[in-house]
Amino acid sequence: MKTYDFALAWNSGAKEPFVKWVRRECGLKKMRFLLVSGNNVSRVIEDLEKGRLKIRFLLDNEANYDDKSDPFARLCYAVKDIDGWVVCDPDDARQASNKSVAHYDLVRAKIPVPYTIVVRNWEPDDFTLTKEEIKKLGAPFIIKPASGFGQKGVVKNATDTINDIAQARHFNRGDNFLLQEKIEPVPLGEKQGWFRVYFLFGEIIPCWWNTENGGYWHVTLREMYNHKLLPLARITSEIARITDMDFFTTEIAVTGKGKDRRFLVIDYVNDQPELCVRSEKVGRGPVAEVVEHVAERIVEIAWRAQKGLASSINRTIWLAKANIEDESI
Repeated sequence: MKTYDFALAWNSGAKEPFVKWVRRECGLKKMRFLLVSGNNVSRVIEDLEKGRLKIRFLLDNEANYDDKSDPFARLCYAVKDIDGWVVCDPDDARQASNKSVAHYDLVRAKIPVPYTIVVRNWEPDDFTLTKEEIKKLGAPFIIKPASGFGQKGVVKNATDTINDIAQARHFNRGDNFLLQEKIEPVPLGEKQGWFRVYFLFGEIIPCWWNTENGGYWHVTLREMYNHKLLPLARITSEIARITDMDFFTTEIAVTGKGKDRRFLVIDYVNDQPELCVRSEKVGRGPVAEVVEHVAERIVEIAWRAQKGLASSINRTIWLAKANIEDESI
């Protein structure tokens, strides 16, 4: 039987920096690495199910648990069924990634979210809202599929409560949909108060996020202090506790000023964080140092688990490296 210490389910190209960094870390720790893509996933599943192959640790970046025929979802369960460690556990990921489920989990835990109405898949196309609901929802508002990802199927500026909802639901007739109050973030310095926060086995990694171009910037210690951003860590930690997820991102916006200042969770749990680093010329996408740190940290977790060592999952905040010249930090 072949045994791999670390497998990565990844369909975004073997030349991506994240893949290179994971390979490097596995090599340094003498761990056998396997890249699972669309080209070999069926063969890997067959070998797992027939006992010809064992995967000790799997990081999945592809599974779609709402598609019964999705091979990467089957891969995750195949690894779990032979007592391998799947990040994140497929049953936890299935529930947490469904926004119509996660919404109520967050509300019950008193985590602040925008005003939201869940439209069930069995509701008719002429589904209508009450006057009070329309008033609370405001206009324009957001329509998003409960099981969507990568902003697919999202309507950002819906105004007609009947036609827009009916049209949006054609994206996936079997899915629930969320109607969500549109949030306008306050400016914080030269950036908008909108964040993508990574939760990485107990570490909180806050990043500014530009909703228009998808650009990320790693939050600095000075920014954390000046803009009073500690609630980002508290909210993200609470989401991790509720969902039992090891690795995800959440989207948080800051609205209002003074007594009206609020941190609102916009996109609840993304169990497959964006890890494709863009070129400097494009200038968008995740921060390279953050993605490289993710690769290092996850391989370290896998290595420690295989050595029977404690994973030391404590709550910490990982911020951007300070400039040596800046003595005021």
